[in-house]
Amino acid sequence: MSFPIPKKVMLDTDIGSDVDDLLALAMLLGSPEWDLTAVSTVYGDTVLRARMVHRAFRLAGRPAPPIAAGSRQPLSGRPVWWAGHEGNLMPDLVAEAVDETLDAAALLRKGPTVAAIGPLTNVASAIAQQHRIEQLVVMGGNFTSAEPEHNIKSDVAAAQAVFDAGLPALVTGIDQTKRVVLDDDSLAAIRSSGPLGELLAAEIHQFRAWLGRPSSPHDPIAVLAAIRPDLFTVVRGRIEVDSAGATTLRRRDDGPHRVVVNLEPPTVLAEIVTRVRRAAATDAGH
Repeated sequence: MSFPIPKKVMLDTDIGSDVDDLLALAMLLGSPEWDLTAVSTVYGDTVLRARMVHRAFRLAGRPAPPIAAGSRQPLSGRPVWWAGHEGNLMPDLVAEAVDETLDAAALLRKGPTVAAIGPLTNVASAIAQQHRIEQLVVMGGNFTSAEPEHNIKSDVAAAQAVFDAGLPALVTGIDQTKRVVLDDDSLAAIRSSGPLGELLAAEIHQFRAWLGRPSSPHDPIAVLAAIRPDLFTVVRGRIEVDSAGATTLRRRDDGPHRVVVNLEPPTVLAEIVTRVRRAAATDAGH
């Protein structure tokens, strides 16, 4: 059974801490193959994160779909990690309207595809009741090391619930995404593509300074694996998550999970930049 390439997609994101969530959103807006029907935010100040999503749509000159501020606290009870720079480069975020009556889990239950690029709290809550989710696209895990990856570690209970449920999932771990690094040429190309591109470049600079080195576009890579599967090598099996958040793939030909095990970094980076620029240039008249 092949992993169906999605058309209608909902994005679940912890946008604002690492710049890669904003890059993934921009890449989706520059990917005509997908129809982004809704966005939910997760982990920490989810209302602030929802306002950031709304700002990104406005800078791209696009009407925003439903945006739901989801779960603030992990199901595991683990304290929320907060970088402290979230939203700093987006003045007057309070002006971005957010409908706080929207239920993120209820929104995600509509399916059919959820791209989950943050901790899996909202997704776990969604699948705990009857839902129409047919498949997941996930950035999470580390499949070559016992070192837990951030999204999984941030809510181990949610990750265990999601993967134990056996929903079809295409998963890209940090062992692959860290192989791709945002270089200066890519940064310059993004910056030159209009108001959203300028914001993205500033956010990349801010995160690079905080991190102390160039960053990797983890989330865009995971999303791209579903849009352009020809650029990735995957293996099939079932993902297990231990109590510390370490992930293991038990290889099985009939397993519900597909895990990326190889990619070509230059090709993947170029594809991400092209799609981000396509979205960012919309409002600039390019």
